[in-house]
Amino acid sequence: MRKLQWLAVVALLAILGFGQMPQRLEAQTNLLSNPSFEEPYSNGAAQGWGRWHEEAAKVADCAGRYSVQPKWGPEFNGAIILDGARSQAVGNQFDTWRGGVVQDVAVTAGTTYRFSAWGWLRTSNDQYPAASDRSTNPRIRMGINPTGSGLWTSSAIVWSNAISPHDAWQQTAVEATATGAKISVFVEADFTGTGFCRAHLDAWFDKAELTTSAPPPTNTPVPQPTSPPVVVPPTAVPPTAAPTAVPTETPVPSPTPIPPTPTPTGGSICINAFGDTNANGLHETNEGYMAGIRFTIAQGGGIVSEGVSPGTATPVCFEGLPTGAYQVAQTVPGTLEMTTVGNITINVEEGKTVGIEFGSRVKQAAPATEVATQPTATATVAAGATAVPTEGEGALQPTETASSAGLGVWGLVGLGVIGLAVVLLMVLLAVVVMQQRKA
Repeated sequence: MRKLQWLAVVALLAILGFGQMPQRLEAQTNLLSNPSFEEPYSNGAAQGWGRWHEEAAKVADCAGRYSVQPKWGPEFNGAIILDGARSQAVGNQFDTWRGGVVQDVAVTAGTTYRFSAWGWLRTSNDQYPAASDRSTNPRIRMGINPTGSGLWTSSAIVWSNAISPHDAWQQTAVEATATGAKISVFVEADFTGTGFCRAHLDAWFDKAELTTSAPPPTNTPVPQPTSPPVVVPPTAVPPTAAPTAVPTETPVPSPTPIPPTPTPTGGSICINAFGDTNANGLHETNEGYMAGIRFTIAQGGGIVSEGVSPGTATPVCFEGLPTGAYQVAQTVPGTLEMTTVGNITINVEEGKTVGIEFGSRVKQAAPATEVATQPTATATVAAGATAVPTEGEGALQPTETASSAGLGVWGLVGLGVIGLAVVLLMVLLAVVVMQQRKA
């Protein structure tokens, strides 16, 4: 029997192992070197990454767009680290800038690759953790140069949607097909803009990933003919008719110039998470905000962007989204349970912002089993009704029945049976004792 039990356990483990095998086979390999921006750092850039930035002539009093060289370095504050022990910090004081880091990766020509990374930005005249100044509009993007030139000025770079993740981690991604044996991936922050100058113009990057998006295309051979081509004999061409006079064209008036259509800038979705302690699905004034909730924006089966709730009143905003329908979802840690819907479809309109709040709370322990007791009724008098007196003249007097006054007939019968059983048991014990003494 024990051998059969062991065989059943082994068979169950084998089944579970085979059930997990497809998931391991489907795992994508991250092609980047040092994707979490860990130490060591060289000239402020994490190992495996290079620095890049734009130079544009400085404008006095921040009255126009300009860009200077920022400063690169590792981030040690755990509050601004998403993965591993460090994140890549890039920033400057008072002077606006545009730049980031870049990495060249060996790839297969003709294969499509997906590059993503998480970003966090902050503009403020106050020290951290003061909130970022949202009157500015810095942007973060990811880019792929499919030619692998490594030049940030290249027009071949394919850029992702721009995001503005003030005081929170947010992800964006881009896809491109390699044209050679190498591609260049760019992480960019852009703090240039009139009036953007602040004491702190900082960006952080972490948890980058480069994976294949689709298998390389295969060349399908052109089918060859299986029989000689059929030659169609030419048909007789009818004689050309005598030319007819062409009428003189009437002058066409010049069209009225049409003003150019303004370029669409898209809409925005701003999301936050609150601690729904009473699980009623409403964000009440005594309920705060929940940190560590992952938000996902998807469209057409693909993820557009992601973010993590900071636990403050400042929402995570996804800006510059093209108009259309998006699926917005929340993912909570295992210690929490959702108290609102987990996902919702949102229609984004040009120039408009949609706000969403998801609710969750700490998982509640299962209630202990209690012994049922008779509840005490509380009288409630509805408006317009006449209260029934409980004492004195006119009060309703309860009618005593056998079941409610004392034990009743069946209770007395039960007690008699129990008493008789006790007497018989005592007699039996006495007989047994007497027999033992005689023996």
